[in-house]
Amino acid sequence: MATQLVPYNTAMQLGSGFNSFTQTLCVDHAVIRDPDAKDEIGKKESEDKEVAQSVVYKTSVIQKTTDVTDEMNINAAFYIKYDQLSVDGAGRFIDTNKIKDSDVNIMVSVKVVNQIIYDHSLNKFQPITNVKETSAQRWVEIYGDSYISGWQEGGEFLAVISIKAKNRDEAQTIAADAKIAFSRSKNASPVAGQKDLTVNVDATFDKIKKNLIAENEVAVTVTWIGGGQRIKAPQQDWDYDTMKDVALRFPDLCAKTPMRTHALLTKYTALRSFYTTQTLDLPVYDKTGTYTNVLQEAYLDYKSILGAIQVLAFDVSEGTKALIVNPRAVKAIEQAKTDADNGGADANKPAKEASPATEAESVDGSVVEVSAIAKVGPKIATLPPLSIEEPFAPTIAGLEEARLKCRFMMSRIIQEIDNIAIKPEIAIDETRQAPYLSPFLFKMLLPLGAVLPAEASQVAQAVAASKVEPDALGNKFLALAG
Repeated sequence: MATQLVPYNTAMQLGSGFNSFTQTLCVDHAVIRDPDAKDEIGKKESEDKEVAQSVVYKTSVIQKTTDVTDEMNINAAFYIKYDQLSVDGAGRFIDTNKIKDSDVNIMVSVKVVNQIIYDHSLNKFQPITNVKETSAQRWVEIYGDSYISGWQEGGEFLAVISIKAKNRDEAQTIAADAKIAFSRSKNASPVAGQKDLTVNVDATFDKIKKNLIAENEVAVTVTWIGGGQRIKAPQQDWDYDTMKDVALRFPDLCAKTPMRTHALLTKYTALRSFYTTQTLDLPVYDKTGTYTNVLQEAYLDYKSILGAIQVLAFDVSEGTKALIVNPRAVKAIEQAKTDADNGGADANKPAKEASPATEAESVDGSVVEVSAIAKVGPKIATLPPLSIEEPFAPTIAGLEEARLKCRFMMSRIIQEIDNIAIKPEIAIDETRQAPYLSPFLFKMLLPLGAVLPAEASQVAQAVAASKVEPDALGNKFLALAG
């Protein structure tokens, strides 16, 4: 049976239970070694021998934050529930809003695998006695659906450069130049007649890179595991050339100073001893990836909207911007109502069909495993999209209402992740309606911020802002746009 890889952290130990969907640790020593089995853990090679490695090097232009999480093997459910991209307590090393707001993002990544250590002697499932509730949900909370069966050692290097144009009129040009300059492939050794041309082309692209970095807003993020501390000179900046140089030398550095990068997961269903002690059908998360990625993108969009509302509210309170009604809000309301009407009938149908099983689950004293599994049903929250009947008012109170609704939407996405953890079949239910409003429709319901002329003092700015009439200002901008 195929194993899974999850990012390593120091709290992990062999035999511990693990939930592969939420990427969380469960009870320790869920699986132990058979006393009669031989120790089959792989041994490290001596340091004086060369290390056989598996290396993956990639430079790419990324469009979404999920491209980074996929590269790091971070599950979408883990990010949504814990709102972070690191499992080792290192905090948030990447600003997801920065990636979304930037015009172009370049990612350089290297994955090095020195060896994989798999403990074949971990084959005896060890259930806990005296556990009163035996439902499938409670079982998965205690044991998870997998156990840690080994380690992957080597190293990982990941760097992201985010570029945002200072002049918004040049955003598309800058994005196109960056994609060509940073992701073009190097030609092989040029022939004699083309050598000068190749040098000139390389010099041109190097100049484009320097201009892009010097003339625009640039954010650089770098993280690595393994390879030691001296991957570059201390006084050397993290520019693209430095990243590329480090990436090329990284496999050799990891051969000398490797670290554990991932833990190997094996399903309990791969153990013969599991079937001799348990009769529960464990949840299968193999088909949840597409839906959870959609949820993650929506969560990130709402997180970005929440930050934008905060900034807009601050600008309005300072008198530097005035709020006007979004001219596209009416169409957004109509689309939201249409989506709700089309999906409402189908979304309620499964809940009605499931109600008889819910009544049978409450029978006390039942020892039948099927009844125990059915207890999961009542804990699944099936919510229709949060209804928004009109655009948010172009006032501070309207922004506060929007921020509250935005938080509710994010909470509903988190709840949906909890629902999938209980019942993975939700992810492939074609009749189930999304419990949140599309973040793109939500954004169209927000008022727009119009920049006001700067005044000489804060008092004068406040007075000028107080005289603004949102309707008149909005009509003025519509006239200019037309």
